[in-house]
Amino acid sequence: MWGVILFGGQQAPAGTADFANQPRVLLFMVDSSIKRYAHYEGNQYPAKLSDLIPKYLRLPEQDLPQLQNLSYERDQALGYRLSFAKPKPGEKIVITAKGIRYEG
Repeated sequence: MWGVILFGGQQAPAGTADFANQPRVLLFMVDSSIKRYAHYEGNQYPAKLSDLIPKYLRLPEQDLPQLQNLSYERDQALGYRLSFAKPKPGEKIVITAKGIRYEG
């Protein structure tokens, strides 16, 4: 059923994602992992992204350094803030527990 929801009835892509060339894939994977963490850990957000591994976020060993390209912090008002550490122009995406914002 998840394949139908996530991929519109198409087969899930084979292989692994190239996070260096598709950083948004990692950003949204981490966001969903944070939400799963909160769901199963009593509505608490992780202190750091490495707390997600391996239970909530499974990444191949060679992809773990890609987490350094993300900025994560817990936030009193928003729950958490997740974004790229060094966003390219026009790619300032901030994901929070309240939603997604695009900032210039």
